[in-house]
Amino acid sequence: MKALDRLLSGRDERARIQGNLLRRYGTVVQVSLNIPGLPKTLSGDRTLVSLASCLLLKEAASPGSFAATSFFLDNGAGCSETMGIENADPLPLKEAGILIENKPWGAVLDIDVMTARGTIHRRDLYGTERRCLLCGDAAKTCARMNRHSYEELRKASEEMLLMGLIELGQR
Repeated sequence: MKALDRLLSGRDERARIQGNLLRRYGTVVQVSLNIPGLPKTLSGDRTLVSLASCLLLKEAASPGSFAATSFFLDNGAGCSETMGIENADPLPLKEAGILIENKPWGAVLDIDVMTARGTIHRRDLYGTERRCLLCGDAAKTCARMNRHSYEELRKASEEMLLMGLIELGQR
């Protein structure tokens, strides 16, 4: 199977799990990595996803809410942890996810919060888009204009991942 086919298959697998968890729990959180190009893996990626998931749940804890189930995937789309959340207000979860993504190393993370109404986006809460790994402009604009090389973006992802592991005490 080609790398692109593995990526697409991995995304389909994530979507199936998200859909199943949404039907059961109503709120789903997915923590994955923002890694440019292929492959969608980096050294330490699984550890950072796991640590970021724990940090998110700790930061967004509310009385009575908990991760009722969790699936850790490692496929062609990279690694991700997808959690069905019981008794949670999804807005504080997304806000906590954005705070983590805004850390100096956090842009390497992609923290999504989904409900039956759809995905809660950063722009819905703050009117801003995700920032580029390198220059701080809107990531979609940089990608569309091909402003940065794959090598530069990949190196920035690796450095941020390492910074995250160091901050969270794993290196």
